[in-house]
Amino acid sequence: MNKQCEMIVGFLTPHRCLNVGMTTCAKCGRLFCDEHVGLTPGGLICLACQRGLTQPIAVPEVARTFDASDLVYFSSVGSFDDEDDTFADLS
Repeated sequence: MNKQCEMIVGFLTPHRCLNVGMTTCAKCGRLFCDEHVGLTPGGLICLACQRGLTQPIAVPEVARTFDASDLVYFSSVGSFDDEDDTFADLS
């Protein structure tokens, strides 16, 4: 079974990346897709570790306010369900 990338993405509605995790970060050991890692002299390093963040957040400006309970919540909301009316289209 493929596992989901662990990077938290999104500025207004943070959520886990929907891509399949392909490799682990050489620094933090978390699973990430190829979009959220970069090749460095130390190996494949995730964007968060490259920026010096301790949390797997793609938008560092938002990461300052997250705590461990937020990361647990974001991990549980991995994808959007068409049957879920939580977010309604108001157009």
